[in-house]
Amino acid sequence: MADQERLVKTLIDLIKIDSPSGEEDAMDAEVSSRLESLGLKVSHDSFNNVIATLEGEGRPIMLSAHIDTVEPGRGIKPMVDGGILRSDGSTILGGDCKAGVAIILEGLAAAIESNGGNRAIEVVFTRHEEGGLVGAHHLDFSLVAAKEGIVFDGEGPPNRIILSAPSQNVVTAQITGRAAHAGLEPEKGISALLIAADILGRLPLGRIDEETTANIGRMEGGLKRNIIPEQAFLDGEFRSRSNEKLADVERKFRGVFEEVASRFPKAKIDLDIVNTYQAYNVDPNTDAVAIIGKALAQIGLEPILETTGGGSDANVFIEKGISAIPVGIGVRDFHTTWETAVIAEVLQGAQMCQRIIKGP
Repeated sequence: MADQERLVKTLIDLIKIDSPSGEEDAMDAEVSSRLESLGLKVSHDSFNNVIATLEGEGRPIMLSAHIDTVEPGRGIKPMVDGGILRSDGSTILGGDCKAGVAIILEGLAAAIESNGGNRAIEVVFTRHEEGGLVGAHHLDFSLVAAKEGIVFDGEGPPNRIILSAPSQNVVTAQITGRAAHAGLEPEKGISALLIAADILGRLPLGRIDEETTANIGRMEGGLKRNIIPEQAFLDGEFRSRSNEKLADVERKFRGVFEEVASRFPKAKIDLDIVNTYQAYNVDPNTDAVAIIGKALAQIGLEPILETTGGGSDANVFIEKGISAIPVGIGVRDFHTTWETAVIAEVLQGAQMCQRIIKGP
């Protein structure tokens, strides 16, 4: 049986390892060591994603999570507050996605301890998931045989199963105006920040409809208060579970940038819009959903089938032909300093994972 004390210790140990996107080596070393100690064969692809296999019966099932975190995620001080795990409030907790990693490690440990055989398992721990699913995009899929999988990277309890997620386009814009002394000759300047503000005031932002959102999350520019700002930078995104709506938002974004550029002919606006992942919609009658549902039933939980506005490695896996379904990991408020992990739900995730590994 999954052991709560061991699970919580594992999760706290992992949370204490700094692993912001692009700096996952220490986390890689820790999870690789733990997988090897459980008897799995561990390898890495050219991007250093972790791929581990456990021999067993039948077609392999993939269990996946990512090993990076967002900022502020250095020097995290996790603390148990009743049945809740949280940080000290100065950083994220890192439950996203270290609760997912801990669930898989504990599920494996409990299944192996119980003896009696298990399914063939492939564990995939990706790097740099945050900010564009970079590790999954670079994953060497020739090393993965599974056609079904579970991605432990969703908010909420483990019976929350995500059957639909959006496409995402990332927007960046570099705006170049003209610098001038703000006190002596401001009329000679062209403020890149004012141009950026004009753009922001015209873009369709926020919740556009039930499956479409848009956001500019970062604006930078200027040097000093007495200089008309010559440079400004915008960084944003838009998402939709409908690619038609995604294309419509892109047209509107481009139209706004073109309109504003026409009003400031002496400025330069470089706009870049790039798709980072594609939407998916999974049939609830697929084998992967059935496998999850059966494991949940064994621990007394009913599946909750939902859609989401967030992306995960599942978007890439599904695009590559693997029916990999995200499930909740007991964590709330991803990417915030008030992020929490509900210990009872993390334990349920490990119990479910154990049942999946053990098989029918």
